[in-house]
Amino acid sequence: MDTMTYKHELFFGPLITKHFPIADPDAFQTDWEKLNLYSRTRGVNRFTGLVMSLQAAGVTGIDRLVDWAKTTDSLSNASLEAAIAEQDSQDLQAALDWSNDVNTHIKAYEGEALAFPNAREGLKKLSQLGEVYVVSSANREAVEKEWSDQGLLEFVTDLYCQDRGKKEDVLAQLLTRVEKPDHLLMIGDSPGDCQAAEQNGVAFYPIIVGDEAQSWSDLLEHEADNVIAGCYDEASYKSRFWENLD
Repeated sequence: MDTMTYKHELFFGPLITKHFPIADPDAFQTDWEKLNLYSRTRGVNRFTGLVMSLQAAGVTGIDRLVDWAKTTDSLSNASLEAAIAEQDSQDLQAALDWSNDVNTHIKAYEGEALAFPNAREGLKKLSQLGEVYVVSSANREAVEKEWSDQGLLEFVTDLYCQDRGKKEDVLAQLLTRVEKPDHLLMIGDSPGDCQAAEQNGVAFYPIIVGDEAQSWSDLLEHEADNVIAGCYDEASYKSRFWENLD
């Protein structure tokens, strides 16, 4: 889905300045977009990105938030609410308020959230070859609406979103559904997707940022079948993926 860019430009970054003391909002937004969209940290969980950005901007008084982000099993609103219930603090509450604010704005957004060209056809192909699971760090409500609006859910077996744990843990769960690790393929456009696959010994197929349509076309026309046949050249695709983010 072509959703990350507008969410970070319109909501994630700008709304941080509403809930945290940011000295230079314009500079902060520039750094936020680079961290979350155009570098090797693209696609990090919203709370991980929040902590990294606040620390880079020199924001103080976020010790509880930093500690929670390092230790929680689920970087989600529900986990944050549980931490607040256990020991409330201003920084945890500000993070939760920000996250809820982001969700509210995304839900009310009236612009188009479109699937990348060739993505629907690619997902249809994949669903004919096996089961398809969405593994996302976004909240389930947003993912469900976006994929439903674009007619993609008919090709999906299940959704594993923010509320169901970290991507690497989700892949570990999905590995229990197959006989061998090479029966599973992770498709994604962020370093986190690649790293989650590597941690679990799972093959990774990258969707190249800025060249998404061709990536889906290649998967549809060649690489999905190559994975099944055992001749997918993962190394060359991963090399191109990392070079594109440097």
